[in-house]
Amino acid sequence: MTKRTYDNNGWLEVKDNPISKAGVFDYLGAEIGAPEPDRIYKVFRPPEELASEETIKSFRLTPFIVDHEMLGKNATPAEKKGIQGVIGENVYYDHPYLRGNIKIFSDAALSDISSGKIDLSPGYRSRYDFGNPGVYEGEAYEVVQRHLRGNHLALVDEGRTGADVAVQDHLVVTIDTKELIRMSEEDKDKKQPTGDENGFTPEQVEQIKQIVVAALAAGTPATDEDPEKKETTDGDPDPEKKTGDAEAEAEKAVEDAEAEAEKAESGDPEAVEAAEVAVETAEEAIAEAKEELDQATTDSLTRRLKRLKRSIASMDEMSSMKRKIARLEKARPTMDTGELLKQIGERDALAHKLAPFIGVFDHAPMTKQQVAEYGVEKLGIRCDKGTESIALNAWMQGRTPDSQKAHATMDTAAGTDSIMKKWGEK
Repeated sequence: MTKRTYDNNGWLEVKDNPISKAGVFDYLGAEIGAPEPDRIYKVFRPPEELASEETIKSFRLTPFIVDHEMLGKNATPAEKKGIQGVIGENVYYDHPYLRGNIKIFSDAALSDISSGKIDLSPGYRSRYDFGNPGVYEGEAYEVVQRHLRGNHLALVDEGRTGADVAVQDHLVVTIDTKELIRMSEEDKDKKQPTGDENGFTPEQVEQIKQIVVAALAAGTPATDEDPEKKETTDGDPDPEKKTGDAEAEAEKAVEDAEAEAEKAESGDPEAVEAAEVAVETAEEAIAEAKEELDQATTDSLTRRLKRLKRSIASMDEMSSMKRKIARLEKARPTMDTGELLKQIGERDALAHKLAPFIGVFDHAPMTKQQVAEYGVEKLGIRCDKGTESIALNAWMQGRTPDSQKAHATMDTAAGTDSIMKKWGEK
């Protein structure tokens, strides 16, 4: 029996969905506030922590959002981020999983799911105990994760690296995905496509696939029938062969796009353009083969193309910058020594002529034009942009600075009475 249901509003609910799992997991030190941020730590998430009433309560009615962002006080306001759904009140521990019902309100979130964005990842605060290493089910660990307190559940296509330390309560903000580890491995060999299920267990993947299937069926009346079942007719002699051919063609198109993207790493504009065309061709191939491919294959190919598009976008920026630099280099005027000395002389002459009117100023870092602009500003001369030098010379023409004007002096002899008043009689 299906675990997906729709209510009268057409909102999707998936019951008993895994939210988190007990066990030993890999974390980068930067994610957990460890002394060595670049080292991978083995972190134990104990069953009793997930099963605690405080943890369970903290995940009830927390927001469902698209892409990670910590919400609430001292973080992003919920209304600014946008809430796409909610974890329901039926949160419970079913070893080794923390499970809950998820309700999705947003058409945008359902659209993201149907286009291959199917990873679910909780964001929460927790404490990390670095002083009690041990072994759990045969796997050694160095750190113990405690006091998990839910903040949100996010729909992601790749994990975010936004781990942070909340100093006010000594809790570490944790984004519970393994993409940071996998991204590091991809950097070593970007041409190797990932073959895992984004760090989820098979049971979690199955639950996620239910959401995908439900999203694909969202445009039709909700029933318990399997939306992926298709009737076959005698006119289709070998559907398995047809599926295999479609998958091979889509895979080849994606591989061709990856090869073109590798060539584009130089930033050459033509190579970047060729890579963009190859990605578009691969997207068309996947779209044409979508009915023949299973959802997992479609998701895998779509993710590979998303990574390529991000890479090509950065290459395109580099290519654009190279073209811009080349244009500037080409357009930059060359100046011989004689011309340079002439301009310096004209600048100095204008500055010395201007100084008696506004006072001495440091014109060494200025050009002649900048000296003129400074002068008209100080003197309050109105003129059009670019005509400052002409306007300034016209204003100074025939004018004598106040400091050079002759001042009349009145040497009137002082009367006797005046002197007596000032000095008194002797």
